Amino acid sequence: MNRAEDGSFWSKHTDKVGIAGALFAALCCLGFPALLSILSAIGLGFIVNDALLMPLLIVFLLVALAGLYLGVRHHGSWLAFTVGALSAAMTFVFIVIAFNKLLAAVGIAGLIVSSLLNVWSRMRQRS
Repeated sequence: MNRAEDGSFWSKHTDKVGIAGALFAALCCLGFPALLSILSAIGLGFIVNDALLMPLLIVFLLVALAGLYLGVRHHGSWLAFTVGALSAAMTFVFIVIAFNKLLAAVGIAGLIVSSLLNVWSRMRQRS
């Protein structure tokens, strides 16, 4: 039994944790008003600092890709990983290198779609 099939929490949910963290960091970088207000209201306004958010974004994008790869090892379909890798690259480029909110949002949406594809592929594999 390989590691992706052992049924542990992390082998099943690494992609979702990574994408949720990347979404949080990306929305902070993009200056999403509701999230910034909530962070300020609970005393975490110091987190909204690009020196902290950029490495956090990179780490969570890598965690998301690792989780999608674990999904590939489980179900054998590269579709979710490919969509996730392209979306992670798009998110990184359009937040860190060439700031563009619309294209960054497309990248974030692609990450969410890749996670849903991964879950769908895992469910299809079981049946």
